[in-house]
Amino acid sequence: MGVVLNRFLQAIRLDRDAFVWMDFNDRATGDAAILVAGTQVLLALGTGSSIGDLINPIRLVSLVINGFFFWVIYSGAVYGVSRYLFEGHGTYAPVLRITGFAYPTVLIIIFMNLFVSSPALVLVIGGAWFVVVVANGMSYVADLAIEKAFGAAIGGYVLLVIVQTILSSLRIF
Repeated sequence: MGVVLNRFLQAIRLDRDAFVWMDFNDRATGDAAILVAGTQVLLALGTGSSIGDLINPIRLVSLVINGFFFWVIYSGAVYGVSRYLFEGHGTYAPVLRITGFAYPTVLIIIFMNLFVSSPALVLVIGGAWFVVVVANGMSYVADLAIEKAFGAAIGGYVLLVIVQTILSSLRIF
């Protein structure tokens, strides 16, 4: 787990070595999944859920599946935007790894909630570093200029919101 935390710290510091490692190491996908699941649990605890709520296996599995849903769909959206809109290179798997390693940065939401009263502003501030990490990873993995990488990271989020809106209207999620 020490390697994972080291690579996570490198990713949030925007160190290129972390993104190179994610690009070439297949094992990083499982590590990213662990980071996503752990972040979901910490977000639930930080936003008011009790440990008793999380002991319930149905609640815990639902929480982790929601995190995985965000992770997989957002990664696919970012990959699609970077590949087909901005003509980037690469494959889906490294994008999935980068997004997974960037995901714990959304824990900033918990701390920002203490200082900022607007929920919308908290989400924007909390998600900003996530987008920065994903964009920097995309600039390496997809061989994009940083402006296009930011466009892919933000465009992926817009596509995710559209997909969630469609699915929520179907009463699936």
